[in-house]
Amino acid sequence: MKKTQNTDLVKDDEILRIQAMEDGPKKVNGRILRPITALTISWMQRNEIFSGNMDLVWKAAAFAFLHSEPTSAIRSVVNDRDTFVNAVDSWIEKNMAHHLEVGSMSDAMNSAFELYNASATESKSGSGSPN
Repeated sequence: MKKTQNTDLVKDDEILRIQAMEDGPKKVNGRILRPITALTISWMQRNEIFSGNMDLVWKAAAFAFLHSEPTSAIRSVVNDRDTFVNAVDSWIEKNMAHHLEVGSMSDAMNSAFELYNASATESKSGSGSPN
């Protein structure tokens, strides 16, 4: 019996989808960041993290806050913009020794969005998804 070998190359987008499905918490600047979810996307949108006038340090810190703090702490502030801004400011004071930490947090944030979007693409086109 002759064995056949699968020589199909895996495309970059397929690799990303696989990584996204297996994604888990990542350690960044000594903090464990959970993967992005539909809920954290909603929290980021309602607090205008990316469309607002806040600086890059605050935006990266807001992302880290939403993906590292206990859910109860997040839920206690996320639905009031001013309270949320103050909570992120406090998080920066407690967790960021230097503004240069924003580089690795921003890289982690961009990578997380890339993986999240790849997994969303797969879930829309995957078999068994509702029509």
